[in-house]
Amino acid sequence: MSEKLGGSDFAIQSKGLEFPGYDPRGSFGMALAYATSDRGACHQRVWTVRAEIEGELKPRYGIEGRAKFVKENQDERACCFSLVLCDFAPFNVNTFIELLNTATGSGYSKEEYLKTGERIWNMTKIFNIKNGVTRKDETIPKRIMEEKLEIDEAKIGKDSFEKMLSEYYELRGWDENGIPKKEKLRELNLEGFL
Repeated sequence: MSEKLGGSDFAIQSKGLEFPGYDPRGSFGMALAYATSDRGACHQRVWTVRAEIEGELKPRYGIEGRAKFVKENQDERACCFSLVLCDFAPFNVNTFIELLNTATGSGYSKEEYLKTGERIWNMTKIFNIKNGVTRKDETIPKRIMEEKLEIDEAKIGKDSFEKMLSEYYELRGWDENGIPKKEKLRELNLEGFL
């Protein structure tokens, strides 16, 4: 609708989904999380806010470590959601693995569990690619990149955002356009899907 009305710069969305209540100008990791989420600006796929505010990710207004944090948390969340668990369950990964192994009689290790999440994330990426999603769609609105919040001087900026996105793609084993490389597809047993 915003495109039809000539106001696409004012639509605060990613891939057509409006931003939730967490402005990425106060949490640069959320900018990457919203842009790379499989369904648009979703805070349930990964949430960097606490890690940035509490100092796990430093500097507070920087891009360092955000790509790795987002990738690892997307993988973990993908596996968690496939177990049909509540996003607000007060458990950690080890508890999820224990529940999975108890319910199924399997013997997932933490590495296998997270690899499963990575496989799921890549499958949704492949689905999106086949439906026309490209790097140009994995972005945030111009206003969010360029306008500062009045409460501080934080601004992401296009160059910083693009650097963070490229680092994320590299960590994922995807090319510069966000397409999973053949080696990554082979590693995840996803050959032939793309």
